[in-house]
Amino acid sequence: MPTFESLGRLGTHLAENGIEVVDPGLPLADLTALGPARDVWRSQPSVRKVVDFIARNVASIPLHVYERVSDQDRQRVTDHPLAQVLSSPAPREIPFRFWHALLTDYLLHDRWCARKVPQFDGSMQLVRIPPRRFRFVADALDRVAAVDIWTADGEHTREDPAGFLFDRGYAARGANGTSPMETLRHILDEASEAVAYRRSVWARGARVPLLLKRPVTAGEWKSEARERFANSWRRFVRGGGQEGGTPVLEDGIEPHELTHFTPRDTLDLEGRKLTDAEVASAFHIAPELVGAREGTNSNVEQYRQMLYRDSLGPIIETLEQVLNIMLVPDLAGGRRLYVEANVDSKLRLSFEEQARVLSSAVGAPYMLRAEARARMNLPAIEHADELVVPLNVTVGGLASPRDTAPPPKSGGRS
Repeated sequence: MPTFESLGRLGTHLAENGIEVVDPGLPLADLTALGPARDVWRSQPSVRKVVDFIARNVASIPLHVYERVSDQDRQRVTDHPLAQVLSSPAPREIPFRFWHALLTDYLLHDRWCARKVPQFDGSMQLVRIPPRRFRFVADALDRVAAVDIWTADGEHTREDPAGFLFDRGYAARGANGTSPMETLRHILDEASEAVAYRRSVWARGARVPLLLKRPVTAGEWKSEARERFANSWRRFVRGGGQEGGTPVLEDGIEPHELTHFTPRDTLDLEGRKLTDAEVASAFHIAPELVGAREGTNSNVEQYRQMLYRDSLGPIIETLEQVLNIMLVPDLAGGRRLYVEANVDSKLRLSFEEQARVLSSAVGAPYMLRAEARARMNLPAIEHADELVVPLNVTVGGLASPRDTAPPPKSGGRS
């Protein structure tokens, strides 16, 4: 697709291809304020907990580049510009933070955008465009026809979408998606009101555990005696010197327990867990994974398996498709390259479990001594690149190197 240097050339190109540009009605004021998502990251702990949980888990998945040699053969590519831009997309920024920011943009605003910046050496860098700085311009069929960019000084340019990586969710009108914060607005407002109410209760409610009553028959309580009693009572509180002791009450003063509120009375924890569960459900995440509901070891493990298949699977698949459609053709150079997220790295068993399963599966040791030394960061030694097979393991013999049962005797029972 051509590169456009002015709004006029872009408009001419769209008109020549029969594309009618229709702005989605997103004013600049709403664009810079970002509507309900403006302060939600800072002020809503439930949203931040769930969104950060999703973004961290997806951003930490390695993105690998493979070349399809044949239908039965694929080889990983690590020294290609495409692999380099995925492992280091932005200068002076670790890849985790870059992808984490883009995923957070999508989860909060239902859209994200990154500019593609070709380099002189044939590589490419990516620059994240914050949601407050861009909007998608839709055609009559709600397809992305252009990208409007606002600079810090308020200048506006309309650019060709071919120069960007981007994605957006569904919207009833336009191409800018629908922020989940719009859907969760009433729940989040209710949570904010509940927090404000609990804060006012804590600020205005009594915090003393008991009440001291002095009978009327005790006579007049002069100021000197009252001050002396108050000073003596202060010695039994923290820092008074007689904490834990037993005070002596004068003039028939009697202690009475005072019924006061507790966090349970204000439903503090229950309210927070309910909001966490509502937000987690809105993002299709099991509440047990973010601590909104208690779970057992067995079902939490099942939720973990479901996390990367059912909950995060669509987000991972979407990111792969964006990269394969919008980035791979720019750098592949005619090779059959594609990007795939290494989800197996998140579901991988522990080293002990892997060794046991793989050893049973192949029926023999599967790791070279050189590979084992490299795993432990030990220097290479000679004659360590040969597979050592115990004498009790033969091909077609024992099912596993741990299977040391003697062979059945001749004529014995089977």
